[in-house]
Amino acid sequence: MVFIPRPYVTVAIPMYNNGRFIRETINSVLAQTFTDFELLIYDDQSTDDSYEIASSFMDRRIRLYRNEENLGPEGNWNKAISNVRGRYVKLLCGDDILFPHCLEKQVAAFDEPLNRGVSLVSSQRTIIDPESKTLIKKLNFIDAGRKDPVEVIRKIVRMGTNIIGEPVCGLYPAELIEKTRGYSAIVPYTIDLDFWIQLLKHGDLLVIDEPLCAFRISNLSCSSKIGELRYQQFLEFMVQVASDESHEVTDLDLFIGKINCAVQSMTSFMGFRLFAAPSSERKSMTVPS
Repeated sequence: MVFIPRPYVTVAIPMYNNGRFIRETINSVLAQTFTDFELLIYDDQSTDDSYEIASSFMDRRIRLYRNEENLGPEGNWNKAISNVRGRYVKLLCGDDILFPHCLEKQVAAFDEPLNRGVSLVSSQRTIIDPESKTLIKKLNFIDAGRKDPVEVIRKIVRMGTNIIGEPVCGLYPAELIEKTRGYSAIVPYTIDLDFWIQLLKHGDLLVIDEPLCAFRISNLSCSSKIGELRYQQFLEFMVQVASDESHEVTDLDLFIGKINCAVQSMTSFMGFRLFAAPSSERKSMTVPS
């Protein structure tokens, strides 16, 4: 029997029709300065060449799986973290990118003795377009440092947006997975933020004030497909969060949040409309008045 050492980190990629971007995504993981990781890729019955591209990588740290049937985002995200061996876990969508020092700096934050009691380490992120060109170098909704969960959750509601970041931004302890209900798409737009809040029931948030990853907007992404439903879904999520008394969300928080949510939703919609399409298609697009 061959002994396979347990990796320190698991990077999990739930993949579906990411053929255009998956090579760049995988390469960004393999280029990490922190090398003690496993990379699990779960293909959700892609109809493009995603699986073939992923299978062309020969790195021994990669394990590639193909679901017997299409599970959808919720099912595939949960499957991707169902058999991790690492001490820490990062879920990475198949079109996003890790910058070279991402794992190194996030693991170091967890391993710092003063940071005991932290359940989620997140970083700032860069926003990129389908051609990997930078649209926003550093998207920052929350300052650096250790944050109390209640204050973070109340700020999420007041801001009306995801201040922590997408899955690519976070790293969390594998041991906490069984203490959550996993990724839930009851409100599809907030599947990642719902999971972050579940983790924050078990410890603090630590924010690294540096973009260590890139979140891609494209017309193929889940966020782009939700489009105009963003406001309705985030509002539903805010009301759910406010209904949990442990979050200490006030009526004023919710009132302010509804206003900001409308603004954030319009900004998000316009941004996806302008930049999510390939540059060759943008010239013919107009912004509705």
